[in-house]
Amino acid sequence: MSLSPEEAALSKGRVIITTDDESRIVNREGVFLDTQLEKYPLSIKAKILQNCMGYYGSSKEQLIIGIDPGKRIGISILYCQFELDKIIMSSVHATIERISFILSSIESPTKIVRIGDGSLSLSHQIAGILSSNFKDKIVIEIVDEYGTSIRQGTEKNRSGIRDMSSARKIAFRKGKIWNSYK
Repeated sequence: MSLSPEEAALSKGRVIITTDDESRIVNREGVFLDTQLEKYPLSIKAKILQNCMGYYGSSKEQLIIGIDPGKRIGISILYCQFELDKIIMSSVHATIERISFILSSIESPTKIVRIGDGSLSLSHQIAGILSSNFKDKIVIEIVDEYGTSIRQGTEKNRSGIRDMSSARKIAFRKGKIWNSYK
């Protein structure tokens, strides 16, 4: 719905997206700038979900990142059980950079990284780097990947669709805490 800044200031809406100039008129809680949404889409989407769901500090407010390691690395980012984004990366370095940015930019009382065990050496490499970078600020789990892949004959893997789908399934599946693998 589109409102004038004056109407938005008086509305009962939990989330208002506006321009920098109009935000001075609206001047209330739950206001996000359109430029913020463009510049920091994942963290702003997470804050919008917080506002809409009213979770602030609740046990349901979890950031979960599912990773399907392999030639193409599928990543699924879930926040409050909603998928914020899905990504395909082609290198461990790029994957670590992207995940580190996500973990640092989204506020959440619980942050879990679930990594599939399909390529165990790659899983341990990613887990080791993330563990050393974030210490006890995140929980890392290694997840049994069995049954997470779409059958190869049913769909071509255009743009890594299978890898992203597997990453999402991995994100929803409980795994074994990574420290127990050491």
